[in-house]
Amino acid sequence: MFRKYKQHAALINTIICAFLILVGIILNSLDLFTYSIKIYLLAFIIGGFLSAKEGLNELIKDKHFNVDLLMILAAIGASVIGYWMEAALLIFIFSLAETMEKMAEEKTKNTMTELLKITPDLARRISTDGTIDIISTQELEVGMFVQVPKGETIPIDGELTSEYAVINESAITGESIPIEKKNKENLTGGTLNEGETFEMQVTKNIDNTLFSKIIRLVDEAQSSPSHTASFIENIESIYVKIILLGVPLFILLTPSILNWSWEQAFYRGMVLLTVASPCALIASATPATLSAISRATRRNMLFKSGNAIDVLNQVKAIIFDKTGTLTIGQPTVQESFYMSNVEQKELKKY
Repeated sequence: MFRKYKQHAALINTIICAFLILVGIILNSLDLFTYSIKIYLLAFIIGGFLSAKEGLNELIKDKHFNVDLLMILAAIGASVIGYWMEAALLIFIFSLAETMEKMAEEKTKNTMTELLKITPDLARRISTDGTIDIISTQELEVGMFVQVPKGETIPIDGELTSEYAVINESAITGESIPIEKKNKENLTGGTLNEGETFEMQVTKNIDNTLFSKIIRLVDEAQSSPSHTASFIENIESIYVKIILLGVPLFILLTPSILNWSWEQAFYRGMVLLTVASPCALIASATPATLSAISRATRRNMLFKSGNAIDVLNQVKAIIFDKTGTLTIGQPTVQESFYMSNVEQKELKKY
Protein backbone atom coordinates (compact mmCIF):
# COMPACT_ATOMS: atom_id res chain seq x y z
CA MET A 1 0.00 0.00 0.00
CA PHE A 2 2.84 2.40 0.86
CA ARG A 3 4.50 1.52 -2.46
CA LYS A 4 1.34 2.49 -4.35
CA TYR A 5 1.13 5.75 -2.42
CA LYS A 6 4.77 6.53 -3.16
CA GLN A 7 4.19 5.84 -6.85
CA HIS A 8 1.20 8.22 -7.04
CA ALA A 9 2.07 10.54 -4.14
CA ALA A 10 1.76 13.77 -6.16
CA LEU A 11 -1.71 12.88 -7.46
CA ILE A 12 -3.00 11.66 -4.07
CA ASN A 13 -1.69 14.75 -2.25
CA THR A 14 -3.27 17.04 -4.85
CA ILE A 15 -6.67 15.35 -4.54
CA ILE A 16 -6.54 15.50 -0.72
CA CYS A 17 -5.49 19.15 -0.89
CA ALA A 18 -8.43 20.01 -3.17
CA PHE A 19 -10.87 18.13 -0.91
CA LEU A 20 -9.60 19.91 2.21
CA ILE A 21 -9.90 23.32 0.53
CA LEU A 22 -13.52 22.52 -0.34
CA VAL A 23 -14.17 21.48 3.28
CA GLY A 24 -12.51 24.69 4.48
CA ILE A 25 -14.73 26.81 2.22
CA ILE A 26 -17.84 25.07 3.60
CA LEU A 27 -16.72 25.58 7.20
CA ASN A 28 -15.93 29.22 6.45
CA SER A 29 -19.42 29.75 5.03
CA LEU A 30 -20.83 28.34 8.28
CA ASP A 31 -18.78 30.92 10.27
CA LEU A 32 -16.60 28.17 11.73
CA PHE A 33 -13.45 30.22 11.08
CA THR A 34 -11.19 28.48 13.59
CA TYR A 35 -11.90 25.05 12.11
CA SER A 36 -11.60 26.32 8.53
CA ILE A 37 -8.13 27.74 9.28
CA LYS A 38 -7.03 24.37 10.63
CA ILE A 39 -8.34 22.63 7.53
CA TYR A 40 -6.61 25.14 5.22
CA LEU A 41 -3.39 24.66 7.15
CA LEU A 42 -3.68 20.88 6.72
CA ALA A 43 -4.27 21.37 2.97
CA PHE A 44 -1.22 23.64 2.93
CA ILE A 45 0.99 20.98 4.55
CA ILE A 46 -0.24 18.00 2.50
CA GLY A 47 -0.32 19.79 -0.86
CA GLY A 48 2.99 21.58 -0.41
CA PHE A 49 5.06 18.83 1.19
CA LEU A 50 6.61 17.43 -2.01
CA SER A 51 7.23 20.87 -3.52
CA ALA A 52 8.83 22.14 -0.31
CA LYS A 53 11.01 19.04 -0.10
CA GLU A 54 12.17 19.45 -3.71
CA GLY A 55 12.79 23.17 -3.30
CA LEU A 56 14.86 22.72 -0.13
CA ASN A 57 16.86 19.87 -1.69
CA GLU A 58 17.79 22.04 -4.68
CA LEU A 59 18.65 24.95 -2.41
CA ILE A 60 20.86 22.88 -0.08
CA LYS A 61 22.50 20.52 -2.59
CA ASP A 62 22.67 22.60 -5.78
CA LYS A 63 22.50 26.12 -4.30
CA HIS A 64 19.68 26.75 -6.79
CA PHE A 65 16.69 28.97 -6.00
CA ASN A 66 13.65 27.51 -7.75
CA VAL A 67 9.98 28.54 -7.86
CA ASP A 68 9.03 25.74 -5.46
CA LEU A 69 10.69 27.73 -2.69
CA LEU A 70 9.08 30.97 -3.85
CA MET A 71 5.64 29.36 -3.96
CA ILE A 72 5.94 28.02 -0.41
CA LEU A 73 7.09 31.43 0.89
CA ALA A 74 4.23 33.14 -0.96
CA ALA A 75 1.72 30.77 0.61
CA ILE A 76 3.24 31.42 4.05
CA GLY A 77 3.04 35.15 3.37
CA ALA A 78 -0.64 34.89 2.41
CA SER A 79 -1.29 32.94 5.61
CA VAL A 80 0.50 35.51 7.77
CA ILE A 81 -1.81 38.31 6.55
CA GLY A 82 -4.89 36.14 7.09
CA TYR A 83 -5.62 34.85 3.58
CA TRP A 84 -5.67 31.18 4.47
CA MET A 85 -7.84 30.04 1.59
CA GLU A 86 -5.71 31.93 -0.96
CA ALA A 87 -2.57 30.34 0.54
CA ALA A 88 -4.07 26.87 0.24
CA LEU A 89 -5.17 27.59 -3.36
CA LEU A 90 -1.64 28.67 -4.26
CA ILE A 91 -0.31 25.39 -2.93
CA PHE A 92 -3.06 23.47 -4.76
CA ILE A 93 -2.25 25.11 -8.11
CA PHE A 94 1.42 24.33 -7.73
CA SER A 95 0.70 20.78 -6.54
CA LEU A 96 -1.57 20.33 -9.56
CA ALA A 97 1.25 21.50 -11.84
CA GLU A 98 3.62 18.95 -10.28
CA THR A 99 0.97 16.23 -10.71
CA MET A 100 0.42 17.13 -14.37
CA GLU A 101 4.16 16.91 -14.99
CA LYS A 102 4.37 13.51 -13.26
CA MET A 103 1.41 12.22 -15.30
CA ALA A 104 2.98 13.52 -18.51
CA GLU A 105 6.25 11.76 -17.62
CA GLU A 106 4.31 8.54 -16.93
CA LYS A 107 2.60 8.79 -20.33
CA THR A 108 6.02 9.32 -21.86
CA LYS A 109 7.30 6.10 -20.25
CA ASN A 110 4.22 4.25 -21.49
CA THR A 111 4.83 5.58 -25.00
CA MET A 112 8.41 4.32 -24.92
CA THR A 113 7.16 0.92 -23.69
CA GLU A 114 4.70 0.73 -26.59
CA LEU A 115 7.46 1.58 -29.05
CA LEU A 116 9.67 -1.16 -27.64
CA LYS A 117 6.86 -3.70 -28.13
CA ILE A 118 7.00 -3.25 -31.91
CA THR A 119 10.17 -5.34 -32.14
CA PRO A 120 9.75 -8.95 -30.90
CA ASP A 121 11.47 -10.13 -27.73
CA LEU A 122 12.45 -13.47 -29.30
CA ALA A 123 14.13 -14.41 -32.58
CA ARG A 124 14.61 -17.66 -34.52
CA ARG A 125 18.38 -18.03 -34.91
CA ILE A 126 19.65 -20.49 -37.52
CA SER A 127 22.56 -22.52 -36.12
CA THR A 128 25.51 -23.72 -38.21
CA ASP A 129 23.96 -27.20 -38.44
CA GLY A 130 20.69 -25.73 -39.78
CA THR A 131 18.62 -26.14 -36.61
CA ILE A 132 16.48 -23.32 -35.25
CA ASP A 133 17.12 -21.91 -31.75
CA ILE A 134 14.70 -19.50 -30.05
CA ILE A 135 16.81 -16.80 -28.40
CA SER A 136 16.31 -13.29 -27.05
CA THR A 137 16.50 -10.54 -29.67
CA GLN A 138 19.04 -8.82 -27.41
CA GLU A 139 21.42 -11.79 -27.94
CA LEU A 140 21.55 -11.39 -31.73
CA GLU A 141 24.94 -10.37 -33.10
CA VAL A 142 26.25 -9.22 -36.47
CA GLY A 143 26.77 -12.17 -38.81
CA MET A 144 24.10 -14.43 -37.30
CA PHE A 145 21.39 -15.90 -39.53
CA VAL A 146 17.72 -15.53 -38.58
CA GLN A 147 14.50 -17.09 -39.88
CA VAL A 148 11.38 -14.88 -40.05
CA PRO A 149 8.08 -16.80 -40.47
CA LYS A 150 5.12 -15.41 -42.39
CA GLY A 151 3.14 -12.85 -40.40
CA GLU A 152 5.91 -12.16 -37.86
CA THR A 153 7.92 -9.01 -37.21
CA ILE A 154 11.56 -8.77 -38.28
CA PRO A 155 13.51 -8.69 -34.99
CA ILE A 156 16.59 -6.71 -36.11
CA ASP A 157 18.17 -4.93 -39.08
CA GLY A 158 19.77 -7.24 -41.61
CA GLU A 159 20.20 -8.42 -45.20
CA LEU A 160 17.88 -10.78 -47.04
CA THR A 161 19.58 -14.09 -47.83
CA SER A 162 16.47 -15.71 -49.35
CA GLU A 163 15.59 -14.95 -52.95
CA TYR A 164 12.42 -12.99 -52.27
CA ALA A 165 10.35 -11.39 -49.49
CA VAL A 166 7.29 -9.16 -49.11
CA ILE A 167 7.62 -6.64 -46.26
CA ASN A 168 5.14 -4.20 -44.72
CA GLU A 169 7.24 -1.21 -43.64
CA SER A 170 4.37 0.95 -42.35
CA ALA A 171 5.78 0.94 -38.80
CA ILE A 172 8.82 2.83 -40.09
CA THR A 173 7.78 4.67 -43.25
CA GLY A 174 4.02 5.09 -42.83
CA GLU A 175 3.49 3.37 -46.20
CA SER A 176 1.10 0.45 -45.70
CA ILE A 177 1.42 -1.12 -49.15
CA PRO A 178 3.93 -4.04 -48.85
CA ILE A 179 7.37 -3.68 -50.46
CA GLU A 180 8.97 -6.46 -52.49
CA LYS A 181 12.52 -7.28 -51.40
CA LYS A 182 15.09 -9.29 -53.34
CA ASN A 183 18.22 -11.15 -52.30
CA LYS A 184 20.92 -8.95 -50.67
CA GLU A 185 18.50 -6.08 -50.03
CA ASN A 186 18.35 -4.47 -46.58
CA LEU A 187 15.65 -5.32 -44.06
CA THR A 188 14.59 -3.15 -41.11
CA GLY A 189 13.76 -4.43 -37.65
CA GLY A 190 10.19 -3.72 -36.56
CA THR A 191 8.73 -4.26 -40.05
CA LEU A 192 6.31 -7.12 -40.84
CA ASN A 193 6.80 -10.16 -43.08
CA GLU A 194 3.64 -10.41 -45.20
CA GLY A 195 5.05 -13.01 -47.59
CA GLU A 196 6.43 -16.50 -47.13
CA THR A 197 9.02 -17.47 -44.51
CA PHE A 198 12.48 -16.13 -45.36
CA GLU A 199 16.00 -16.06 -43.97
CA MET A 200 18.22 -13.06 -43.29
CA GLN A 201 21.65 -12.20 -41.93
CA VAL A 202 22.07 -9.71 -39.07
CA THR A 203 24.06 -6.64 -40.16
CA LYS A 204 23.68 -4.38 -37.10
CA ASN A 205 23.76 -4.80 -33.35
CA ILE A 206 20.49 -4.17 -31.53
CA ASP A 207 21.68 -0.76 -30.28
CA ASN A 208 22.49 0.47 -33.80
CA THR A 209 19.29 -0.50 -35.61
CA LEU A 210 17.08 2.10 -37.23
CA PHE A 211 14.33 1.39 -34.73
CA SER A 212 16.71 1.86 -31.78
CA LYS A 213 17.69 5.22 -33.24
CA ILE A 214 14.02 6.19 -33.48
CA ILE A 215 13.48 5.28 -29.82
CA ARG A 216 16.53 7.34 -28.83
CA LEU A 217 15.17 10.23 -30.89
CA VAL A 218 11.85 10.11 -29.04
CA ASP A 219 13.62 9.84 -25.67
CA GLU A 220 15.86 12.81 -26.46
CA ALA A 221 12.88 14.84 -27.65
CA GLN A 222 11.03 14.21 -24.40
CA SER A 223 14.04 15.25 -22.33
CA SER A 224 14.69 18.32 -24.49
CA PRO A 225 12.62 21.27 -23.21
CA SER A 226 10.76 23.65 -25.47
CA HIS A 227 11.94 27.21 -25.99
CA THR A 228 9.38 28.42 -23.44
CA ALA A 229 10.41 25.84 -20.83
CA SER A 230 14.10 26.60 -21.43
CA PHE A 231 13.49 30.31 -21.03
CA ILE A 232 11.63 29.74 -17.74
CA GLU A 233 14.38 27.44 -16.48
CA ASN A 234 17.12 29.94 -17.37
CA ILE A 235 15.51 32.88 -15.59
CA GLU A 236 14.04 30.87 -12.70
CA SER A 237 16.88 31.30 -10.21
CA ILE A 238 17.40 34.98 -11.10
CA TYR A 239 13.68 35.72 -10.82
CA VAL A 240 13.38 34.04 -7.41
CA LYS A 241 16.42 35.95 -6.09
CA ILE A 242 14.98 39.26 -7.33
CA ILE A 243 11.65 38.60 -5.59
CA LEU A 244 13.29 37.39 -2.36
CA LEU A 245 15.48 40.50 -2.30
CA GLY A 246 12.84 42.91 -3.56
CA VAL A 247 10.08 42.07 -1.06
CA PRO A 248 12.18 42.80 2.10
CA LEU A 249 13.45 46.04 0.51
CA PHE A 250 9.86 46.97 -0.35
CA ILE A 251 8.81 46.43 3.28
CA LEU A 252 11.79 48.37 4.67
CA LEU A 253 11.72 51.36 2.27
CA THR A 254 8.02 52.07 1.71
CA PRO A 255 7.33 53.37 5.26
CA SER A 256 9.83 56.18 4.80
CA ILE A 257 9.09 56.85 1.12
CA LEU A 258 5.27 56.55 1.10
CA ASN A 259 4.65 57.22 4.79
CA TRP A 260 3.04 53.84 5.32
CA SER A 261 2.90 52.22 8.71
CA TRP A 262 5.04 49.12 9.28
CA GLU A 263 1.90 46.99 9.43
CA GLN A 264 0.69 48.37 6.09
CA ALA A 265 4.11 47.89 4.48
CA PHE A 266 4.37 44.32 5.72
CA TYR A 267 0.84 43.54 4.55
CA ARG A 268 1.47 44.90 1.05
CA GLY A 269 4.86 43.18 0.94
CA MET A 270 3.17 39.85 1.56
CA VAL A 271 0.63 40.67 -1.16
CA LEU A 272 3.51 41.44 -3.53
CA LEU A 273 5.18 38.14 -2.65
CA THR A 274 1.94 36.27 -3.32
CA VAL A 275 1.13 37.83 -6.70
CA ALA A 276 4.78 37.54 -7.83
CA SER A 277 4.63 33.73 -7.74
CA PRO A 278 4.50 32.56 -11.38
CA CYS A 279 2.25 29.56 -10.65
CA ALA A 280 0.30 29.67 -13.94
CA LEU A 281 3.47 29.91 -16.04
CA ILE A 282 5.15 27.04 -14.21
CA ALA A 283 1.99 24.94 -14.39
CA SER A 284 1.82 25.12 -18.18
CA ALA A 285 5.20 24.84 -19.90
CA THR A 286 6.79 21.44 -19.18
CA PRO A 287 3.61 19.33 -18.86
CA ALA A 288 2.29 20.77 -22.12
CA THR A 289 5.48 19.87 -24.02
CA LEU A 290 5.70 16.35 -22.60
CA SER A 291 2.03 15.68 -23.31
CA ALA A 292 2.32 16.96 -26.88
CA ILE A 293 5.36 14.78 -27.68
CA SER A 294 3.82 11.72 -26.01
CA ARG A 295 0.48 12.11 -27.79
CA ALA A 296 2.20 12.72 -31.14
CA THR A 297 4.33 9.59 -30.74
CA ARG A 298 1.23 7.46 -30.10
CA ARG A 299 -0.12 8.82 -33.41
CA ASN A 300 3.12 7.89 -35.21
CA MET A 301 4.49 11.45 -35.33
CA LEU A 302 8.03 12.05 -34.05
CA PHE A 303 9.53 15.34 -32.89
CA LYS A 304 13.26 15.87 -32.47
CA SER A 305 12.80 18.29 -29.57
CA GLY A 306 10.37 20.45 -27.69
CA ASN A 307 11.61 23.41 -29.75
CA ALA A 308 10.29 21.70 -32.89
CA ILE A 309 6.77 21.91 -31.45
CA ASP A 310 7.21 25.64 -30.79
CA VAL A 311 8.43 26.19 -34.36
CA LEU A 312 5.54 24.14 -35.80
CA ASN A 313 3.18 26.81 -34.55
CA GLN A 314 4.72 29.21 -37.09
CA VAL A 315 4.63 26.85 -40.08
CA LYS A 316 2.54 28.11 -43.01
CA ALA A 317 3.04 25.21 -45.46
CA ILE A 318 4.53 21.69 -45.55
CA ILE A 319 6.02 19.83 -48.53
CA PHE A 320 5.74 16.01 -48.45
CA ASP A 321 7.99 13.78 -50.54
CA LYS A 322 5.33 11.16 -51.29
CA THR A 323 1.60 10.65 -50.85
CA GLY A 324 2.09 7.35 -49.02
CA THR A 325 2.83 9.19 -45.79
CA LEU A 326 -0.51 11.01 -46.03
CA THR A 327 -2.81 8.13 -46.92
CA ILE A 328 -3.87 4.86 -45.31
CA GLY A 329 -2.25 2.91 -48.17
CA GLN A 330 -4.94 0.22 -48.12
CA PRO A 331 -7.12 0.39 -51.26
CA THR A 332 -10.85 -0.19 -50.73
CA VAL A 333 -13.79 -0.52 -53.12
CA GLN A 334 -15.80 2.71 -53.11
CA GLU A 335 -18.40 1.88 -55.77
CA SER A 336 -19.20 -1.03 -58.06
CA PHE A 337 -21.40 -1.76 -61.08
CA TYR A 338 -22.74 -5.14 -62.20
CA MET A 339 -24.12 -6.42 -65.48
CA SER A 340 -27.63 -7.83 -65.22
CA ASN A 341 -26.58 -11.40 -65.95
CA VAL A 342 -23.82 -11.55 -63.32
CA GLU A 343 -24.27 -13.22 -59.95
CA GLN A 344 -23.44 -10.33 -57.61
CA LYS A 345 -23.10 -12.43 -54.45
CA GLU A 346 -20.60 -14.76 -56.07
CA LEU A 347 -18.64 -11.88 -57.56
CA LYS A 348 -18.43 -10.04 -54.23
CA LYS A 349 -16.71 -13.06 -52.69
CA TYR A 350 -13.80 -12.55 -55.05
